Amino acid sequence: MNEEMASTWRDWITNKIASLQARRAAFHDVFRNELGTFWNTTLGTILTCFAIVALIMPYRFSSGGVTGIALITNYLWGISPAWVLSVGNALLLLWGWRYLSLRFALWTLYVSALTSLVIPLLELIPYPTISEPMLASLLGGVVGGLGYGMLFRVDASSGGMDVVAMAAKKRWGVDVGIMSLYLNLFIHIASIAIVSLEQVLFGVMLLYVESLTVDGVVRSFHRRTQALVISNHASEVADFILSELGHTATLIPARGAYRGVSIELLLVVLPRRQVPSLKRRIAALDPAAFVIFSDVSEVVGEGFKSWIRA
Repeated sequence: MNEEMASTWRDWITNKIASLQARRAAFHDVFRNELGTFWNTTLGTILTCFAIVALIMPYRFSSGGVTGIALITNYLWGISPAWVLSVGNALLLLWGWRYLSLRFALWTLYVSALTSLVIPLLELIPYPTISEPMLASLLGGVVGGLGYGMLFRVDASSGGMDVVAMAAKKRWGVDVGIMSLYLNLFIHIASIAIVSLEQVLFGVMLLYVESLTVDGVVRSFHRRTQALVISNHASEVADFILSELGHTATLIPARGAYRGVSIELLLVVLPRRQVPSLKRRIAALDPAAFVIFSDVSEVVGEGFKSWIRA
């Protein structure tokens, strides 16, 4: 009986230790991922604030979202955008809190608070004037796009109309892209009453360049190349991928439509820099191989992007 009880206690202690170790590993993974989120959101917020203060306000360009409203109040009454952004984002977060995930809401709150601190500091710094407004608009779009892209790639947000769009999607099923487009368009049109039509057009161009830059930033960090190899030496190619490139691959049974011969297809996803090595190896093993290369915008799974960050 004593031996049985001792065995039961040992099993219970072993299970508890395993459970604690699993929780510790999970916490470590989350902490590591969220630490990366912290650096991305911090640097991204600084870049977006710099674009507003140094590349939009001096040229009186229009903008969209809560930033556009903050700029209108600045052009009319000289109010720092930090005030309108802080109050506006706080009110929108309170309104849409129950429709947002806790993680998204907390990081949005952090970005909003940091914005209210960074903008007043950047307003104290004198900036050189760019004589050509179009260059300022393009540069503003690139810098702002880099900042917003860094936020979006870690599933964070600067708040504002992003909160409205996401809450509207969950509450009424409204498409996020269309909702954001209409809101931004309305604010740009309203800006015509405050600034010139040319400045509004420069603002629209800035927004367009910004959106292109955001897409480039978000996709470039996860872009990979997918290769589909049709060869009689697919197994040898797979061995090369495993041993030399440090990746795995999938062998798929298939049958040729013309001859009806059974073959193996090899599917692999690689970083772009490893594609030339794969090409050279395939050419050496089977010059008659048929290979299809295609760009992949994102890969989630072991060896690539973690599902925690997906």
